[in-house]
Amino acid sequence: MARTLASLTAYVATVDDEGLQLHQYVPGPVEHSRADGRRLCVTVETDYPRDGEIRVRVDSDDETPWALSLRVPGWAAEGATLTVDGQPRPVAPGVVTERRTWRRGDEVVLSLPLAPRFTYPDPRIDAVRGCVAVERGPVVFALESVDVPGVENVEALRVDTSQPPRLVDGRVTVRGWHVHPHENDWPYRTDLSEATPVRGEQLAEVPLVEYHAWANRGPSTMRVWLAAQ
Repeated sequence: MARTLASLTAYVATVDDEGLQLHQYVPGPVEHSRADGRRLCVTVETDYPRDGEIRVRVDSDDETPWALSLRVPGWAAEGATLTVDGQPRPVAPGVVTERRTWRRGDEVVLSLPLAPRFTYPDPRIDAVRGCVAVERGPVVFALESVDVPGVENVEALRVDTSQPPRLVDGRVTVRGWHVHPHENDWPYRTDLSEATPVRGEQLAEVPLVEYHAWANRGPSTMRVWLAAQ
């Protein structure tokens, strides 16, 4: 932890002869004095990862063009846009760079899609074969038994992958079934599209909790990789 905090600035942003690169999006100023005395300063405004809009405002003047680079995460393969001078354009995962002569007050807005999604494991991993995880942006979610009344152990739940996870009243939810272990075998399947029907109690919307926040509401069981159907 001490080493991580000591090197946190290098994780957030880096600089080189070309300009400034932003890697992690946290609100606040980012400043750098270049070798020739020129000063680069931007302010990041965002509620990321709960909101996908990252607004970067230039707070310094420079007569020489320099490059502002922003990281586009791999999960943002569809729907990410970069807006410069009020003109949005789609961007792909990787690094997007805008090089120009910047003026104080110029803004760049990176918009990342934050729709909840299923994440599928490599089928060669025995422990999670036939399972899915749920993510929203960079945040991983977990199913905690306290969110499913009458269910003590989340091993008895199956998730319906035919319907994507949803955002309902600010919480990520999935649909599924509460089944009894003796009624259904563990779903070790490589292709989830070939799932067989599950017998049990169908559940409407099962809320999930951000993984970092589980185990704060009393004794419970929890899973990140959920048995899929």
